[in-house]
Amino acid sequence: MSDDNHKKKMKAEALWIAGFLVVLAFTAGLNFYITSQKDFSIATKMTGSNSIPNGSIPIVVTGYQWAWSYTYYNSTGKQTFVDNLNITVNQSYTLVVTSIAGAQQFAVIHDLYIPQMGIQIYAVPGQNNTITFTPDKTGTFVIECVEYCGYEHYLMRGYLTVVA
Repeated sequence: MSDDNHKKKMKAEALWIAGFLVVLAFTAGLNFYITSQKDFSIATKMTGSNSIPNGSIPIVVTGYQWAWSYTYYNSTGKQTFVDNLNITVNQSYTLVVTSIAGAQQFAVIHDLYIPQMGIQIYAVPGQNNTITFTPDKTGTFVIECVEYCGYEHYLMRGYLTVVA
């Protein structure tokens, strides 16, 4: 190979590397700019202790191996659902999310995810994590676990139904 061809290939490679670094720096800067904005949020965040805001209905969400259960009180009394949750539009709800603590093989971390609502929160054995949200549209939305929790992890799917 001639020395002239070698120089051309080195120059082309250097240009590709420089171009890649420019694109990488641009996307990193854009990501930093967007996520540093004060109004950037995927869900309503709680501050201080895990208290329930006034007017918000608390729903205890418990992750089992391999299902979700939802328990809350409404006008008809205590309601418990497995895998599927029914709530009302324009009402504030606070999810109190945990995972059962028990024998070592059953104490598993889960991750509750409702993508259309922008909700993602960990379910840790013996720990309560809270998130408050207000659904503003009706419909049926997917609930799933996005933290691998064992052999039948794929079964941890359910539905959130928001009614008028």
